[in-house]
Amino acid sequence: MNKIKNKTVWINGGKRIGQTIAQKFAENGANIILSYRSSKDEAEKEIEKVKKLGVKTLIVKCDVSSKESVVEAIKKIKKKFKTVDVLVNMASVFTPVDFSSVDLEDWEKNFSAHVLGTFWPTQVLSKIIPKGGHVINIADRTSIGKVYKGYLPYVVTKSAISAMTKALAVELAPKGIFVNALAPGPILRPDDISRKDWQKIRDNSPMKYKITDDEAVNQFAKLVLYLSEVTMASGYTYPLDQGQNL
Repeated sequence: MNKIKNKTVWINGGKRIGQTIAQKFAENGANIILSYRSSKDEAEKEIEKVKKLGVKTLIVKCDVSSKESVVEAIKKIKKKFKTVDVLVNMASVFTPVDFSSVDLEDWEKNFSAHVLGTFWPTQVLSKIIPKGGHVINIADRTSIGKVYKGYLPYVVTKSAISAMTKALAVELAPKGIFVNALAPGPILRPDDISRKDWQKIRDNSPMKYKITDDEAVNQFAKLVLYLSEVTMASGYTYPLDQGQNL
């Protein structure tokens, strides 16, 4: 991973998994930018951990679903860093909703986080990402395989991220910017799902090989790091679901 040393990485959203990704990049010598919408305390705590690894850091408030907020955030970023070499788009919501109860608010919430929250940072930041830079998006295993009930707006808008990844790869190819995505299955248990139900979800795979949440998070972070160096692929969505789509 020596290619990432001294490069600058912006991670937006994904406050739990994003922390592990920030640590992995910093361990390999990358400078870290963390943005937050409301969890300032958590961002500050994570930045303090990253600083101990001897890299440059910055935290910035940003609502990635708002172009204006993204523009303001990048103004602050440019004061400290000339370029951003890797953008990791992680903003997400994951709320169950019965099909008959889906309303406009459900659609707006999911569309804002997943579609706009991926597009605006990419569009605005693409002006300063250098040739050979990378954009890494987070889709979902349902975007390339089997879907599940009770999350229709989530499934649809996460699938849009996979489609956007292909379109962005084409748009940014002339600039030499690579765009890829991950399609993770269950990684970390959401607060509103019991441990028993979460285990059922995790066990829904033909692979008879169990891993812990911590192991899943670490593998997720390692794949993000790998995609930050790949120059032989763009526009692809990579599954990380322990075979749940088989």
